[in-house]
Amino acid sequence: MELKKQTLRYFQAVLDAVSAPEISADMIVPDLYPDMAHIADATGQACVKETALREDRLDLTGMARIGVLYLPEGEDGLRKLDVSIPFNHVFDGRFPPGSEAHCGARLLDVDVRAVNPRKVSVLARLSIHAVVHAPAELSVPFDVDEPCEIKRQACAAYMPVSVKSKNFTVTDEMGFSPARPPMDDIVAALPRLEVSDVKTVGSKVVFKGAAHIRILYISGGEPVSVEHELPLSQIIDMDGLSDGAAIDLALHVTGVELDIGGAIGGDGRGVSITLHAEAQAVAHAEYRIEAIVDLYSTADNLRPLMEPIHLTELVERGVRRQPVREMLETDGDARSIVNTSVALGPVTRLESGEIGCEAYASLLYVTEDGEFRSLRQKVAVPSGLDTEDVSVSAGQAGEIAAAPSPEGIELRFSVDFTTSLKKTSRLMAVGGVQKEEARERPARPGVVLRRCHPGEGLWEIAKQYCTTISELCLANGLEDCEAAPDGKLLLIPKKRS
Repeated sequence: MELKKQTLRYFQAVLDAVSAPEISADMIVPDLYPDMAHIADATGQACVKETALREDRLDLTGMARIGVLYLPEGEDGLRKLDVSIPFNHVFDGRFPPGSEAHCGARLLDVDVRAVNPRKVSVLARLSIHAVVHAPAELSVPFDVDEPCEIKRQACAAYMPVSVKSKNFTVTDEMGFSPARPPMDDIVAALPRLEVSDVKTVGSKVVFKGAAHIRILYISGGEPVSVEHELPLSQIIDMDGLSDGAAIDLALHVTGVELDIGGAIGGDGRGVSITLHAEAQAVAHAEYRIEAIVDLYSTADNLRPLMEPIHLTELVERGVRRQPVREMLETDGDARSIVNTSVALGPVTRLESGEIGCEAYASLLYVTEDGEFRSLRQKVAVPSGLDTEDVSVSAGQAGEIAAAPSPEGIELRFSVDFTTSLKKTSRLMAVGGVQKEEARERPARPGVVLRRCHPGEGLWEIAKQYCTTISELCLANGLEDCEAAPDGKLLLIPKKRS
């Protein structure tokens, strides 16, 4: 006797890890630049450039580009130094053929100090997240090739069915109004990518969103920041999509190129923007399956061989927005805010015991005395969730607002926690059937009456007396064949030849 099985092909996460490496570099001030008198600020971004997935390791390389603002000796205006720090990271594991890797990096914090007037030392703290999905199969028995009595159990299986990434590039021209100071030099570009709409059309995933790029630049020795929005729209071809598939989509910046003037003109009142990014999509599908959990035959002596099946069921998906309001203490009264950025660390259990993430805030402000100073602070952002059964990711939502106040600087921003509540169960199903030698059955009286015990089912009674549920229902006039009536005497029919 052979089992007929339904095979579901899906992907399972064989690696889901976060690493927080520190990278460093020393930078010599170019000969044409004057000595440094004071470091005002440092900001930038980190990008993953290449990934190489091998059988036992995931290698990734990237670059952190940091702009250092400093006040030169004997000058009033600020200048900037460009510091590029390459990084490499390795995640160990076992990755079968056909696996797909999704990686991303964030620059959480930068620490810059002057070794001497001609040399700076830069220490950058990163957060690198890597997920590797490997192809897998789930075989579920649903029928047999010979007549017998079968008990099935309906269940749900929620699983990733397609994993894909796509690199894309968008370009745009940004012009300045006459009231805004022109660009002399660009310090850093800080992109924030967001997705506003995702839908599936056949085997394609179509998404729309925007890239919000904050540009910190120097004009006449003064730092200035401006923000520009680039619309995003892309199509990703994915195999194995089904109607109603749920799409998890993440966007990661892989590079930003800025050209002052560009096609707009060379007067510093415009900039050409080229944004390189990677879209990482994971499609989930929910299957309704019926697995054989028991069987027997009224003619043969069958022994089912039981095997566990591990199933994941989606209970709930949603987004929980957490507004953050933090008062930051300053060294000297703040007159105005020049630039503000927030980088989110991974979701973890915070020191308070709550599930959330840490936000790394960085601000460049001007004091009442006209000095440029930087402020960095780590802020704990709880998600409001307190269960380990929820898969949570965090992303910045909306604009960042910072304003001087008598107590320091008031910082406001929001974090969107995307949640997936899943329930994992272990189902014992029939994995095989062994036909054994028929045992001599004891003689039975002509009439057998059997009282149903509380909670007892007709399946157990029929199997015990080597009859069928339909025979029981027919002999006892039962319309509901799903459950036996508690306490009722049942007439047990003999097996029909």
